[in-house]
Amino acid sequence: MNELYQIIEKSPDVKGRVKLIGIGVGNSRFEVGVFRKNYEIPFPLFADGDFSIHKDIGEARTPYFMGVKIKKDGSHQVFYSKLGGFKKASDFLELILKSAGLK
Repeated sequence: MNELYQIIEKSPDVKGRVKLIGIGVGNSRFEVGVFRKNYEIPFPLFADGDFSIHKDIGEARTPYFMGVKIKKDGSHQVFYSKLGGFKKASDFLELILKSAGLK
């Protein structure tokens, strides 16, 4: 995820258009903070100690990736939703950009 973040931030065409967040399912703020420090996570991480976010998105197992497009009117559209990891950060970003209609 850190590699994906770096690719996004170094690409002028993508930076500011694609954002990453992480959700610490079942984790407290303290646990998320320890994780952030240990793995030097540069993007926002949110604690979900009570599983409320997890429940709102369908109680998917992790890792789980969701792409959400925020429209000009403030509404949103889920354009990507998949359980499991990815092999190559650059290929995953290309998939996300195409799925979002940004490429």
